[in-house]
Amino acid sequence: MITSTLVIPVIATSTLATIIFIGLGFLPSPSRATALWSAAFASAMIGSFVWLAHEILDIPTLRALGSGLIIAPMGLIWSGLRAHRGAKRHFLPLSMAFLIAMPLALLISSFTDAYGVTFRAVFTLTAVFAFLTVIELVRLGPHKRDEAYPLLGVAALFVVFAVITNINGILVAQQAIGNVDSLDFLRTINMIGSNAYIVCTLVTLLLLTTRTKDGGRAPHGAFTRTAQDRLDRAEAKNDQWWSMLDIRLDDPDDIRAASSTAGFNATSERFVHDVELALPADADVEQLSATRIIALVPRAQGGVREILTELLQRLSIVDERNSVEIRTSASVGWAQVPVVGYRLDELIAAADAAVQVAQANGGDRWERVGASAE
Repeated sequence: MITSTLVIPVIATSTLATIIFIGLGFLPSPSRATALWSAAFASAMIGSFVWLAHEILDIPTLRALGSGLIIAPMGLIWSGLRAHRGAKRHFLPLSMAFLIAMPLALLISSFTDAYGVTFRAVFTLTAVFAFLTVIELVRLGPHKRDEAYPLLGVAALFVVFAVITNINGILVAQQAIGNVDSLDFLRTINMIGSNAYIVCTLVTLLLLTTRTKDGGRAPHGAFTRTAQDRLDRAEAKNDQWWSMLDIRLDDPDDIRAASSTAGFNATSERFVHDVELALPADADVEQLSATRIIALVPRAQGGVREILTELLQRLSIVDERNSVEIRTSASVGWAQVPVVGYRLDELIAAADAAVQVAQANGGDRWERVGASAE
């Protein structure tokens, strides 16, 4: 049978996806979302091996159980996306109930003549979770648009295939085609689609896990050690001319929505380049994301003010190289040692809070800790 040759790629794909996601996704970034996604990949892997057991032992009930375990984790993927987005309700009990009920329903129906109807019914219910997955991916916003594309496309195709499955069921009911031939067709398409779905899901979920939101990544160890060492020596000499700057591009989501991916990348590269040119050569600089940079600057208040004035003027120039002319701006959080102290983590936290105030007040400005908005 064709499915005999197709189950091997599903085993290989699902096993590799499980290992890769747990190793590169869950273990480095453990969370409820990555735990749910790991369980989803593991379920598909187990289902593929159960299907293989059917091929070896020729037990139809194992094929029904394996088929259910391969596609039932769709609910876990949806719940994981809600957890990743920070939604208040993840609907985990619903997803877990579906994960258990769907393979069980197929297993029980395999002992009766109602298997074909049951398969189409549960496949349609699974398509509902695929549609909800599409909605969650759209809700992630334009800053996650590229990461969402693989899963977004394959989930939409799953919904389309669910419609085809129901049309196929209608043809069976009208006796236009035989039920056995119909199920063989659906199983073949199901196995081929499973490979595509697993690969696309792995790509999207890994990107969502590894590409954190702007500001979510901690400073690199080398920057932390160097900056704290400078602050320790400055404290020993009572040198208070040090400031922490948190510089962020304003409205990155709007910029990305208004331009192509290449255009957004060009804008973010120009932002980083302009910031590096504006900062003095003796500043310690760390790029936390494409749209955020922090810097420890050894200057008095007047010197930092001049740097920030030049920086904001430089960034406000319209970039005519893009197909869509975009006026960019930035906001800066400014924390000084005399106000906050010599602890690097406290300076970073204070500058972080200040830049959020600056952006909330309209952006294209700096906010100095311990002073009114400027």
